[in-house]
Amino acid sequence: MAQPIRLVPQTARSIEFACPLCGSVHAAYVFGTKDLRIYRCAGCGLTFNDVRGNGGASDIVATPNPDRDPDRDERQHASLLEALKSEAISGEVMLVADPDDELAALVARHGIAVGRTVTHDEFGAGDWSETFGAVIVSRALMRVPNPRAALAKIRRHLGVGARAFLSLPFLDGHQATLMGRNWHQWQASNRWYFTRETVNLLLLAAGFEHIWFEPERRRYSLDLLVERARQSSEAPSWLAGLEAVRRLSPRRLRSHEFRLPSGTAVVTATAAPPRAQTVVSIIVPVFNERVTVGEMMHGLLAKQLPGMRKEIIIVESNSTDGSRELVRGYEGHPDVRLLLQPAPRGKGYAVREGLRAASGDIVMIQDADLEYDFDDYDGLLAPLDHWQSMFVLGSRHHGDWKMRRFTDDPVAALIMNFGHSFFRSLINIALRTSIADPFTMFKVFRRDALHGLDFVCNRFDFDIELVMKLVRKGYVPLELPVNYASRSFAEGKKVSVTRDGLTWIWTILKTRFSPIGRGARNGGR
Repeated sequence: MAQPIRLVPQTARSIEFACPLCGSVHAAYVFGTKDLRIYRCAGCGLTFNDVRGNGGASDIVATPNPDRDPDRDERQHASLLEALKSEAISGEVMLVADPDDELAALVARHGIAVGRTVTHDEFGAGDWSETFGAVIVSRALMRVPNPRAALAKIRRHLGVGARAFLSLPFLDGHQATLMGRNWHQWQASNRWYFTRETVNLLLLAAGFEHIWFEPERRRYSLDLLVERARQSSEAPSWLAGLEAVRRLSPRRLRSHEFRLPSGTAVVTATAAPPRAQTVVSIIVPVFNERVTVGEMMHGLLAKQLPGMRKEIIIVESNSTDGSRELVRGYEGHPDVRLLLQPAPRGKGYAVREGLRAASGDIVMIQDADLEYDFDDYDGLLAPLDHWQSMFVLGSRHHGDWKMRRFTDDPVAALIMNFGHSFFRSLINIALRTSIADPFTMFKVFRRDALHGLDFVCNRFDFDIELVMKLVRKGYVPLELPVNYASRSFAEGKKVSVTRDGLTWIWTILKTRFSPIGRGARNGGR
């Protein structure tokens, strides 16, 4: 049974609830009105409406869709239409939408052959008879009894490689963040509320891969904003002011559309081949680590991961101390793959090459030194294996005893710890997060999280680029404490305070404001 790891035990209590994603029975109460009781799963963060107040969340009836003007729908779903046009869909399409959903009329107008339209209450036992070339899913997914089971049933009716297109409002979208409990999607008819991370986990658990999120380019008028605000379960405090502005505005201005932050995104995914076992790809960059690489590999090969298979990828960067000769001794080992680089180009470059070669469901990075503890693997992998997180960091900075302490050079330790605090603060300001240890080696994530991302950094700045791009894609890391015994510069630490420090500032600024990748059109990892 998945444990409540995201919320403190005092706030996460057991109710008549079993999370359809991670299986946790613990949930924290978020807020409520006369129509809503909103809880959040303490394991994976999936948010749900317990309308009966007892975890049953049944007897939900769909309400009429407020957006049914054909011209407006065309513009509001521009990103979805662009995604559909970019794909060569063969065969009929399944549409998951309620009868009054604007997507039903929109798909018909664009000549897409719909073989079956499924409403939110048609996901009971038993499969359908057809196989489809693609599926389009509207926000009806927010009203199905079990979103993971619904997506798994959809997957069974798609061939490998078939495409899925979802148009959903997100809790971590700009609108929901801005409006809070006045968000117009807080409705008694909606059972589930998703973030990008929980949708990614649901799709992966249901047998999809290559998942990407594209915000809808939407426009709003004063008329539409007032209409949306009136749909909230509670009247927003600013509704009266907005209505006054609307009444005082000329008719042309009231109907004029302008851009506002969108709360809806288009999610694209691909039906994946079935996998019988979870594979963990462990990337080991090696450069001049002759003293420790043998002992490290002995411990890594001996480490057992129950229910999982290891894929160890050693990336050796043409060391000058005999490390290459040592790692060549693992050629032919069934759990080891060797990538021999012709010349050293930096740790980040080595890890990037390892990421391209990784085929596992989960990826983690293991340095060739002995600073970290193999026994921390189990705790770091558990949240990913139980569908509780896409991205986990093993934090060395949960408590003072986790900090760096060089017994032979306390001044260097002081400088390194100050630098960590400074650059950590810059990253958190840029991302509006509170990550304790973005520089830890223990970065563990679902490999699909990398889909659509481009990486360019070659040295230790790759740590920053990886964390920031994963966060910007929607995966705020779950941080768990790990054991750490830092080696000093005399013992082989390679980071340069002067050279790398200046590079890190530029990397933080560049990664915050530049595109994170080519998105769904990026076929690589």
